[in-house]
Amino acid sequence: MPNITLSGVAKSYGGGDYAVKNLDLTVPDGAFMCLLGPSGCGKTTTLRMIAGLEQPTSGTIAVDDRILDSVERGLYVPPEKRGMGLVFQNYALWPHLSVRENVEFGLRMRKVPAPERRAKAEAALRMVHVDAAMDRYPSQLSGGQQQRVALARMLAINPSVLLLDEPLSNLDARLRLEMRAELKRIHEESGATIVFVTHDQLEALTMATDIAVMNEGELQQLAAPMEMYARPANRFVAEFVGSPPMAIIDVVPPGGGRASTGLAASLTRFAESRVGPCAPAAVGVRPEALRLGTPPSGAGWREEAVVEAVLPAGSSWTVRLRVLDTELYAVSYTPVDAAPGDVLDCWTEQMHLFDADGIRIFSLDGAEVRA
Repeated sequence: MPNITLSGVAKSYGGGDYAVKNLDLTVPDGAFMCLLGPSGCGKTTTLRMIAGLEQPTSGTIAVDDRILDSVERGLYVPPEKRGMGLVFQNYALWPHLSVRENVEFGLRMRKVPAPERRAKAEAALRMVHVDAAMDRYPSQLSGGQQQRVALARMLAINPSVLLLDEPLSNLDARLRLEMRAELKRIHEESGATIVFVTHDQLEALTMATDIAVMNEGELQQLAAPMEMYARPANRFVAEFVGSPPMAIIDVVPPGGGRASTGLAASLTRFAESRVGPCAPAAVGVRPEALRLGTPPSGAGWREEAVVEAVLPAGSSWTVRLRVLDTELYAVSYTPVDAAPGDVLDCWTEQMHLFDADGIRIFSLDGAEVRA
């Protein structure tokens, strides 16, 4: 399987605005890379440039030593010659063809002999567990089954790279969960290099070997899922990756100066007691890192909190708190015996410090300080 390398890639549709800006990104051999970010961040444009459906305004796209796109050199390899499979968000199945015929379609275009074509199609359908429906038509399938057929059609041609453009967004919650597990299994069994576009950070965290977070056309961070969760590069990544999102408390108010009272000052004093003078501009705390109740001896930062609401969610409880002058959310995985107006101790040993440019300075995790 190949490495995909984007070097200085940019895409403009005119008017001086760039959908993708100076992107340097390598998708390693056999990786499951998720391009993650909000709508309009450039992730789908990046995928389409890799596929050859869009041409970059500048920069180079290569697979191993083979250059697919280079404006400077005047090189462009069309989509059908890139050896890649693309699965669209809307499945794009032929309604008048059976499931087997849909999966055979790409092989037929490559003039694969009928017996081999049939064998490969049936093998691909078995891989995605839809072989029992191979004689049905797309209209007779559920959304999840149609998505599996679209995947099988790509797997049948054995592409070196599989490109997936938000393929699970049209499915209900149960089918999305099922398809996440299926995609992970397919990746492990096939060893294909996969580039997966999504705005759902849970999809990225659960499936990817690597996540590239994008915002406004720029790469914000490239890291393994749990590395990104534990050590976000900046405020954008910290708030985007994680649910509920990380609470960011500004130490430097919008008008300038530094906060001397309230939660910001309390968190800053604790952080500086651990790392020394560091003058953070903001401090971030994840809701699941915020604990309720009496802290153990020698625990980290603590303050009293007033309970404003308790929101049960089956396996967890989200609690809205008022801590000094700030509203915070805590997530507990054990029942919370509290009512609005109750006063509880809230404490944490984990927080993230950011500078004035939003770049993470340190992460505190118990006694550990991570740069």
